[in-house]
Amino acid sequence: MSASRLRTSVLLFAFSFLFPYSSSSMTSGKDSLHIAALKTAVTPLMQMNLKDVIAEVPSYSGIHFIGCPNCKGGAQEMNVLMWKPGMGETVRCNFCNMVFPNEQFPNNRKKVIIAPSGARQVYPYYEDSQGKQYYFGPHAWFERWRWIQSMAGKLSELWFETKDNGYGDRAAAIAGRFAQVFPDYAVRYDYPNAAVKFFPADQKWPYNGLVPYRGAKWNWWGYGDIPMQIANTYTLLQNGYDWKRMDPLIGPETDQRIERDLLRMGYEFTAANTEVYSNMSPGMYRDMIQLGRILKDPDIVHDGVTRFREFLKLGFFADGWWKEGTASYHDQTIGGLRAAANAAKGYTDPVSWKGERFENLDLTSMIPFYKSALDVSTEAVLPNGRKIAINDTWAYDRRPLTISENSSSRLWPSLGNAALVSGIGKDQLMLNINWSGNYGHSHYDNASIILFAAGGELLSDIGYTHSKYRGWTIHTASHNTVLIDQKGQNAGTADKPVTGRLLFYDDKDPHVKTIDVDASPAYDIANTYRRRLVVVHAGPGRDYVIDRFDVKGGQTHDWFLHGMCEEEGKLETSIPLEKNIETLVPEWGGNNMPKTQYDTDLEGKRFHAYSYISNIKSGPASGLWTATWRYKSSGLRTHNLSEADTRVFRFSSPSVRMAAEDDNKLADYNRNGIMQRHIGGSSSFISIHEPFGEEPWIESVKNEKGQLIISYRLNGLMVEDRISLKDDKVEVLSGAGWAYQSGTPRSGEVQALENKDGIFRLKLDRKANGINYIRLDLTGGGTRYYPASPVDGNWLQLEKDPGFTIDAGGNVKFHTFPHDTYAGPLRYTLFEPVKAKF
Repeated sequence: MSASRLRTSVLLFAFSFLFPYSSSSMTSGKDSLHIAALKTAVTPLMQMNLKDVIAEVPSYSGIHFIGCPNCKGGAQEMNVLMWKPGMGETVRCNFCNMVFPNEQFPNNRKKVIIAPSGARQVYPYYEDSQGKQYYFGPHAWFERWRWIQSMAGKLSELWFETKDNGYGDRAAAIAGRFAQVFPDYAVRYDYPNAAVKFFPADQKWPYNGLVPYRGAKWNWWGYGDIPMQIANTYTLLQNGYDWKRMDPLIGPETDQRIERDLLRMGYEFTAANTEVYSNMSPGMYRDMIQLGRILKDPDIVHDGVTRFREFLKLGFFADGWWKEGTASYHDQTIGGLRAAANAAKGYTDPVSWKGERFENLDLTSMIPFYKSALDVSTEAVLPNGRKIAINDTWAYDRRPLTISENSSSRLWPSLGNAALVSGIGKDQLMLNINWSGNYGHSHYDNASIILFAAGGELLSDIGYTHSKYRGWTIHTASHNTVLIDQKGQNAGTADKPVTGRLLFYDDKDPHVKTIDVDASPAYDIANTYRRRLVVVHAGPGRDYVIDRFDVKGGQTHDWFLHGMCEEEGKLETSIPLEKNIETLVPEWGGNNMPKTQYDTDLEGKRFHAYSYISNIKSGPASGLWTATWRYKSSGLRTHNLSEADTRVFRFSSPSVRMAAEDDNKLADYNRNGIMQRHIGGSSSFISIHEPFGEEPWIESVKNEKGQLIISYRLNGLMVEDRISLKDDKVEVLSGAGWAYQSGTPRSGEVQALENKDGIFRLKLDRKANGINYIRLDLTGGGTRYYPASPVDGNWLQLEKDPGFTIDAGGNVKFHTFPHDTYAGPLRYTLFEPVKAKF
């Protein structure tokens, strides 16, 4: 290999530690510019002598999370107080610009720790009258800790390129100094809006009162306790740097000390935690594999690979989704797995290794659902490219958004989510509905919908936030669904998840897409909690949604519809809503307002979700009325067919997204919503959602003996659509000359599941023709829905691995998350096509 290719190879390997999710742009055409930028960045350190450089390495563990005691800006105590070189042990607020500590907020307390070496470590802090602590100086140490590591990386790269020992000495001094002080670094519990806890520097997990990885010695939590940035520096210096140059400063055998007292020790503290297979775990596996390769230690490599393989068995649904059911954490998790696989690629164990042997390792071959998981990352998006705000998905960004030319419907039956898509280009409509369980980072929003049409999110889900309004964003009331008795949906547990049941799904007709979800597990008291949705495509830019939500159980049913998060717009109603309402919080509910993101309460006894709702006006409704949201370039008119004794409320509520994670701006951004309340134990909410560009286009809506009649003009002609939702059947008869019927349900028993070379086939007890999907009806009432097509007699071929096996007794066992089992026999339901009569 040429010197140039060797240099690039080593740099790419080293850069993968620092930038595991991106490829390096180190090409010969950019080298000179890149090197010039590195030299500029390290100039301040090049102007220091080596002792001063060493002094930049913090002697004590830093503290990451800290808020501003003056303005309370930001969220989650992250990126609130900043530090930069030259500020010493002071920090400045990014929101009010106050510098701390100061006369108003002085260091008035201190924490003294005796390190294993006998050194006395002093942590000064400010404590306010409520006992909240602010570690100003230790936060400066943490920021300095991050900065000096990045400088070490730049210096080592410059040394590798130039062999100038001025750069190499400073990089080696920083790495060596970290090896000197790391054994004395105190273990901390460092968490937002929580008091810092300290543990002895030589104590590995467990830590009293903490779950695994919450105590950390190097980073702010245990997942980051392997010092990979310094490992990268060390890797580059190992290509010929003379470590004896460090003897006068750090001591003899500095390189061995870095390996022993920093890199290996960091691994040992990390590995001591009990493995919990969380969304952060894959990044840790990557670090283990990389570190093992750097230290030429196959034990460490095998530890990372073993955890990696076990992780794959435990955390993914059959449809490829990471178990938490959020696009953001799915991307993080699959990205971490990809990075771990890249770190291991090509690894071969040394000849002396006695355990399971790896030769030219390729971990991607161990991920049978890898393509499905990657598909989720690209498909869980709205037509404008933004992630669908399912559960804790980050939905706020200011990137330019571009409408895709064409999207397709998505069905994720194992997770419990689907998106119906109609139209193309700027005329696309996407309707998302969720019925997923609660396995972490979930919202309590079963049967909630998100509607994208006319170029934007007309009915939004707020998505993820760390702001103090997080309690609002995860509560049922902030979603487009129904509350029973003014309480949030059940939280659910692993043993008793709240996953709903998909009763019917069809996305194959050119004019009609429909879904029927039983979400009754969301409430223990719900006998019925069922939402049926029908998307009708009348023509380009002419799509509407039939929405029927039936509820039985409890007494009070509150049906919510929230407008766009990105724009407040205006809300008009066709009925007068004139009575001012001070609050919707019930007498038993709490009116406390949140101080942190952890102030949430599904029952509502302390922090009732209705306390976030303001500007409330109310009036009675019976029969047909409309609510119309108007925005700059689009709008939504919802035609509501309300039962007698329904009361309507219009209101403002926090949209949260546009506050951009600043607690002080949350009150500045709102969206308009409506709520229908029906009392009596049984309710049926029927609506027609009509997206529009400049003006609404549906001319009339009627309900004749349970049949909905929608009239509109198409190509200059009046068209009348008749829609019927009865029991398990959907029928649409259009005056435009087409018709749709959902089919006739037929049930039976599954006789076998066959897997030949990755092709999965189900054998039924009867022939099935003309179907596109099969519903599997599990004992206990659960369902799974799979794309399928008839292939041979009683056999159906499934599109993908269904995620389970069937034994000789007909019992079902899922080898994918959540690894549940069901007693046989396994039953199915097919909806056989019926020729629609026009």
